[in-house]
Amino acid sequence: MKVCGIELKSNEARIVALDGRTEDFEILKLDFTKLKLEDPKSQDAVKDFHVAIANLFTIHQFDKIAIKERIMKGRFKGGPLSFKMEALIQMVDEPVEIVHSARVKSKIKNLDVSFDELKKFQEEAFRVALYLLVEE
Repeated sequence: MKVCGIELKSNEARIVALDGRTEDFEILKLDFTKLKLEDPKSQDAVKDFHVAIANLFTIHQFDKIAIKERIMKGRFKGGPLSFKMEALIQMVDEPVEIVHSARVKSKIKNLDVSFDELKKFQEEAFRVALYLLVEE
């Protein structure tokens, strides 16, 4: 099974792709692990972001794709730009799931997970991708 986990933070999508099963998977090498929406007011920049995500999904043919849900209200709510990026990702022709972080944590809490192969900024996206493998 090939899955893609995404965390949206500020103006970037942080991406991790896994291939295999929960107990035996590999982290896939992607063309990029971060994709920035450089200028959210520029139609060209918005289109470039959407095309880059769509191409990534087309090239890798993921079985499942998920985005870590962001809070919509309150002190720790997600910024408006992250919701714009979420919409652009959801507009691709692939099914994209939005998952709450509590659900992710509860499903992967008993797994012995190592982050050695990842950069610090990829950890949340990795958890989302691992959740997709567990949910399979």
